[in-house]
Amino acid sequence: MSESSHLSPGGVEGTMRWEPSWNGTRHSRGREPFVSGGAVLPTQPAFGRRVRDLRRRAGMSQAELAGPELSASYVSLLENGKRVPSPEVVAEIAKRLRVAPRSLLGEDAGLPAPGTGPLTSDGGSTAGTGRTDLVGLLFRAGRDEEEGASKRAAEQLTAFLDEHGDGPHRDLLWEVRWSLARIHGGSGRVEESRLLLRHLLDDEYTRSSTERLERVARRLAELGLRNGSLVDGLRFAQLAWTLAEPHQEASVAVRAGTVLVNACAWSGHQRWGREVADALVARISDEVPWQQRSAAYRESARLCLLTDDYPQARIWFECALRQIDPQQDINSWAEAQYYLSIAEFLVDQGLDERAAERLTRARPVIEVLGHTSMLVHLAVLEGHLALRRGEHEQARLMADAAVDAGPWPAVHEVGVNLLWTARIYAALGDTATATTVYRRAAELCEQGGTMHFCAYAWRELAELTATRSVSHDRHD
Repeated sequence: MSESSHLSPGGVEGTMRWEPSWNGTRHSRGREPFVSGGAVLPTQPAFGRRVRDLRRRAGMSQAELAGPELSASYVSLLENGKRVPSPEVVAEIAKRLRVAPRSLLGEDAGLPAPGTGPLTSDGGSTAGTGRTDLVGLLFRAGRDEEEGASKRAAEQLTAFLDEHGDGPHRDLLWEVRWSLARIHGGSGRVEESRLLLRHLLDDEYTRSSTERLERVARRLAELGLRNGSLVDGLRFAQLAWTLAEPHQEASVAVRAGTVLVNACAWSGHQRWGREVADALVARISDEVPWQQRSAAYRESARLCLLTDDYPQARIWFECALRQIDPQQDINSWAEAQYYLSIAEFLVDQGLDERAAERLTRARPVIEVLGHTSMLVHLAVLEGHLALRRGEHEQARLMADAAVDAGPWPAVHEVGVNLLWTARIYAALGDTATATTVYRRAAELCEQGGTMHFCAYAWRELAELTATRSVSHDRHD
């Protein structure tokens, strides 16, 4: 868009200006669209519902839909029926969603109007090409996914690729592969998801857009970190951050930076990670969605734990907790309570009681959710708290529970948890069990790529062995 037609939420500068008031619009909010100068303005909240539905099916965030001309917060207001946009804003949103503007305006136009088809990348119509039917198939798959029928959605999208995978419609093929990769990743089909994302990464259509390239790189990084591939996690997280950090939309940079901080924390690049964390926290504002704000503070605080900066970790964990409304996301609330209790445990022994109280509040939620990783984290921390209180039997029970829980895909996390568990056995004087657990921790840390934790495990095992040898010599 040229500078002369720069969009604002109220209209186009220099041509016309229509501004809603903060207490509602100046115009009628009845069921009939308002007409201004021959232009039809959308009816709310139906318009907002359609925008949200199309955005989600396209796999876009509010910030990505907003682009440089609008803001994520304004898109949120549109979707919630609290703002009525100008015709120019409607046209711009339709262009980004690749649909005809009238498909957003009509009361019954949930999909592109028959015979028009979505817009191509150059703004042309796709009528007569069969694209409308294919878009309908893509939307139906998205609806199935939202309703919990992910398997059926994946089958529909796979069939779409089988039939049209070599077709000329690059934009639709991109969206199909993106959606299918997301579904596979969420249903545990990691390799299928990775292959699709790698295909997108090498696609010329992806590389023609910084926005698309950042999305694919970030998703690959997240997939690697969740499934024990730290090399991929770090490499793609760095790419995503490099693309997103200069972005004027804070939420884009915050989302990519959060993934990179997580990758740096686990892969041993703590100094680099701290630099990114400081830059990340500086970009946090009220315009960034609360979920992203909380995640950014949490990952930055976790990195501080690894660099022994426990006071700063506690500050950022408290910030993370303040962003969360437990009625909206009880899972994140429980996780934040747990991590804050770790920081309090490490900062000062005088905070043990407060840490124990947080764990008491978080445990019922974590048990109901049934996440293996969080249950193991919880058992390890409770074991250390019991050890500090002198409750040795309880400490052993918690350590045994952590060992018996079994692994999960992120082997680097499993290894680190076993390292902390081995420390409980060592403190209890159970050298034989501690040795076994230390060795297993070192193996998993090496397998997962967390070489600094692997080194910790071998060093502590050597110290334990040396202490045991000295004790035996004195006894003899």
